Amino acid sequence: MKISKVWLSVIVVLLASSSLLAGEFVLYVGAQKPGKLTWSEATSVPENLLGGQLGGTIGGRFSAGRAIGFEQNISYSPRFGKPGVKALQTDSNLLIQAPGKIVPYVTAGIGLVRTWGQELPSDLDPAKIAAFAFNLGTKFSVNYGGGIKVRRLLGPIGINVDVRGYTIPNAHDGTLHILQTSAGLV
Repeated sequence: MKISKVWLSVIVVLLASSSLLAGEFVLYVGAQKPGKLTWSEATSVPENLLGGQLGGTIGGRFSAGRAIGFEQNISYSPRFGKPGVKALQTDSNLLIQAPGKIVPYVTAGIGLVRTWGQELPSDLDPAKIAAFAFNLGTKFSVNYGGGIKVRRLLGPIGINVDVRGYTIPNAHDGTLHILQTSAGLV
């Protein structure tokens, strides 16, 4: 018996629909704290200027699956590491979570971080050079973390709190680590 592409598509949609019914959307705000950036070309920049500064982030996450599922994330950071540097992050993660109303979870995955903003200053101001160092372009990232969701507090709306670590290898001459904390509505 030959199965047509249409029937195969219908079967895939029907099988996937049970996972999609378990989907959630989280709209969140948070804070990011990048670690110290290694940048050997900037030998005249004092070490204390190459440390990241606290910045904010806003984004959305869509997850599907019950105990084991996936999560897609997109976020924007108007201040990434230093003033004048912005970032857009996208991630695809594996999500492992407990069933119920109060849901602890862990997640890990890969993604991309795109930064832009501060150009190399012509006046060689150390603070501006340090901001330029956080202008990484597009880089691969790995993320890991966990949190807790409280579902259906007010009708279908709940809350989510989590902490995530981001690792960006090949950030100039080293690896940049970022700690992100966030809270949002489920």
